Amino acid sequence: MQGTTYSDSLGDIQSIASRLTAVEQLVRDSVMEQIIAKGGPVTAFDLKQVATLHSLDVEEQLAALIKKRTIVVSTAGFITFSYPVSALPTHHRVTLADGRSFHAMCAVDALGTAFTFNQNIMVDSQCSRCRQPVHLAICDQQIMVLQPAETRVLHVDLSLYDNWSGNC
Repeated sequence: MQGTTYSDSLGDIQSIASRLTAVEQLVRDSVMEQIIAKGGPVTAFDLKQVATLHSLDVEEQLAALIKKRTIVVSTAGFITFSYPVSALPTHHRVTLADGRSFHAMCAVDALGTAFTFNQNIMVDSQCSRCRQPVHLAICDQQIMVLQPAETRVLHVDLSLYDNWSGNC
């Protein structure tokens, strides 16, 4: 799926994609694809192997994504998060309609992946308070399955914060 551009459009909420240049979005998409394919953290070296990024200064583009707070890189140089995809295990497992699966950073990010990847999704998660399993499916941008049915999501207006991950 290299070269795919993800929309992140949700009405009036400013998306991550809207903050990026076309080249930065290409790199972000590649980071997400590589994390999903590898099933864990990736490095600048990994990204340099991606054909669509060969002509780019990958380190420069990653620095721009870090500055815009769309990726997180460990001190060892591993890209551990590319919103909404987590390279590290979380309680929020997303399965895309195309069969790929990955961890989302938080429950709200898991919901947003239907829009980011423009696909139907299934999410297997758990309540952060009581640890009760939660399963849902989004089809055609609508929640079609929700178990337990009384599940609720607390949403924070992220437009009020620069660091989204600190308020998830």
